[in-house]
Amino acid sequence: MLSIVDNPRPFTLADLPGVAADVAAKLTDAGFTEAPHLRQALALAEEAGEFVGAVRRHYGLARRSGSFEDVEAELADVVITAFVTAHTMGIDLERAVAAKLGVVYTRGWREER
Repeated sequence: MLSIVDNPRPFTLADLPGVAADVAAKLTDAGFTEAPHLRQALALAEEAGEFVGAVRRHYGLARRSGSFEDVEAELADVVITAFVTAHTMGIDLERAVAAKLGVVYTRGWREER
């Protein structure tokens, strides 16, 4: 796959499955071959924690401050890592998200007060 960095075409979210396959292949090529499912699940949890830390820093809930750009970058890491994890585990994330949205939109919402 052509690197996103070298690609003159603008990136879209539709590119994420291909990017995930590319990143997963690069991890394998770099020797990260032991327990790939576990590795990716742990990586996803780590990225989610980094996102939470960035949010805490940005909103003044931590010892040091942080920028909103840090929040954006960490959330992007979560999304990218989720797609790599789905690829590694053989999950069709588009199908899974569509199915979950069917649940989300039918579960009901808080009533107005």
